[in-house]
Amino acid sequence: MKRSERQEKLEAAKTAAEEVRARHRSAQQELHGDPDGQRELRAALIEDLRRVYDHVDNPFRGFAASRKRYQELGHYDETLVHGFFGNHTEFLRAAGLADLRTTTKVRNRAARLHTHQRVAEFAEENVLRFADRFLLAADKRDHLEILIASDLHSHYCDPFALEVFLDVCAMVQPDVVCINGDGVDFPAFSRHRDLPGHFHMTAWDECVWLRELFGRLRSTCPGAQIDFVVGNHEYRLANYLADTAPALASFPSLSFDQIFGLDDYAINLVCRSSFLAPTASARSRDVRENWVVYGDSYVATHGTSCAKFAAQVQLERFKMSGTSGHTHRPQLFHDNAFGTGPLSWMSTPMMASPAVGSDYMPDPTRWNGGFGHASVYPSKGYVSQELVLVHPGWSAFAGRSWTPTDKAIQAREALRP
Repeated sequence: MKRSERQEKLEAAKTAAEEVRARHRSAQQELHGDPDGQRELRAALIEDLRRVYDHVDNPFRGFAASRKRYQELGHYDETLVHGFFGNHTEFLRAAGLADLRTTTKVRNRAARLHTHQRVAEFAEENVLRFADRFLLAADKRDHLEILIASDLHSHYCDPFALEVFLDVCAMVQPDVVCINGDGVDFPAFSRHRDLPGHFHMTAWDECVWLRELFGRLRSTCPGAQIDFVVGNHEYRLANYLADTAPALASFPSLSFDQIFGLDDYAINLVCRSSFLAPTASARSRDVRENWVVYGDSYVATHGTSCAKFAAQVQLERFKMSGTSGHTHRPQLFHDNAFGTGPLSWMSTPMMASPAVGSDYMPDPTRWNGGFGHASVYPSKGYVSQELVLVHPGWSAFAGRSWTPTDKAIQAREALRP
């Protein structure tokens, strides 16, 4: 049927429907206060919607019973639809032309579960099988020196903070270097808006940045166990990689091993997540499972708590001395117990520049720059740890102090929006 002929038939049907509606208006007045008549009218409305759905002059019959189409071809006023059903969607449900609320909810849950089953299968092949491959039996030593850096956020990493951290790594030659989550940022995969001036950054650029950092760490600390703990931003990448998205065209590989050079630089991936997490709360719990224990005395986890006293929250969770990041706020919390003796938890500051949060956090903010240092005696269970704060123009550790070079200052200024 040509469009003009179809339109003519539709206009004729609309005119005829209006005549029927006019006759019904007077009849409807007689049903006021009549329960049986009201039930019959409701049934008539449902039947009328089904008629519109399959109307021969409805150019979209078989799949069109929209509100607009019913206003044009229906035999009853829309005020009755509102009175009996509340809205047109519920009208469709009553006529069996749309899923019930429960059915929709069940189907959506099944769809989400199917999606995350696919994510979990992808993670098993491309992430989880590369975990714990480069353990150097560090926890068998009598004394462990551990340096912990968290929340670098790739290109947003403060150049001066990174300079100090690498120098301290060279000085201490720690048994363990722990990159404790959020080594990358990935605003492209975030529900948050991108920071101004950084739209040129691609996801692959960020991966290359972290890969190159791993190379520098391995060169600086050739005998150390370098742990890469998956944080919420790396978790974000794994979820996104599971989709065949156009943004991934620049990735030569989808495995964490190839993306971050784990094998090239003997980087030990710490990831205990299942990635089968179809809800936000389940994803938070899944990220919380990424932790590593050193010498049965000290635990490192990126963490998910944003509590005001996150260090206390984490210590109460693990009942063991340890460290976490995520909050970007430096904290040390101490406790004691008959069974364990003294315990402490260190929430490390961020390695990222303040520019990373300038659009999200008020100024001044509790966020601070720096990293952490821990000395662990596994045989006794003793832990001593300290924060190494990196101020904008100065930092100090073990009797040595640093001030930023002109190059670091210029690079930091370039990060500001």
